[in-house]
Amino acid sequence: MLKLFETETLSLNDLTDEQTAIKVQDFSVWLNDSLVLNKINMCIPKNKITAMIGQSGCGKSTLLSSLNRMNELNQKYAFSGEVLLDGRDIYSKKENVAKLRTTVGMVFQRPNPFPMSIYENVCFGLRIQGKTERRMLDDIVERSLRNAALWDEVKDRLFDSALLLSGGQQQRLVIARALALKPEVLLLDEPTSALDPLTTLHIEELINQLKKTTTVIIVTHNMQQAARVSDYAAFLHQGELIEYSDSDSLFTMPDKKQTEDYITGRYG
Repeated sequence: MLKLFETETLSLNDLTDEQTAIKVQDFSVWLNDSLVLNKINMCIPKNKITAMIGQSGCGKSTLLSSLNRMNELNQKYAFSGEVLLDGRDIYSKKENVAKLRTTVGMVFQRPNPFPMSIYENVCFGLRIQGKTERRMLDDIVERSLRNAALWDEVKDRLFDSALLLSGGQQQRLVIARALALKPEVLLLDEPTSALDPLTTLHIEELINQLKKTTTVIIVTHNMQQAARVSDYAAFLHQGELIEYSDSDSLFTMPDKKQTEDYITGRYG
């Protein structure tokens, strides 16, 4: 199988606490009184790229947005089980949800820059945190845009509206905005589905660079993309985690027939 990038493979069953970014234990979700996720168990390794795949409605986006409690924005949301980040339950009543969403950042399917300058987009979360010192903001903006592979394209127009950027540039800007807060984990929900093939390749290369400092979890319906960029892959079907392993194994020698049927196009 063609992989964009080679990486060391860890055994998911033998991850130490230091190697684990997020641990999901017997986690179930109900939306509008319907069971959407059923007793999910998985350990997500640190500084690796994990892809979640499955047909529309299988629960992969619900699982992704449960990892920083974005699902709670739905009033008819209920859950059971635990999601542990660095050993602490993020659904504890003591958890600071705003801080959690800084630690576990999220980028959505369609770029959503704010109607303000490129510079102010990147600074937005920092200003909310009370950081206003100009030199510090300048340094963080440059670092974040460089890490999102956008600096060279926008460094001479930082105070132009972000809405003037192309779709691919806007998506990289949104990634930069998340990176400015130094997240431990970055959640990407179909981050390239609205982009052309060349821009998609740029985003995929960027995703691989991000894992040097950040754990990346990506939801995608694009099987080829998942195989190219991920170190590990989880296949979900009708709210169940069917198979979860290193990507090479899952895409070339899946254990479960359901997984094989999905990746070979027999259904889904």
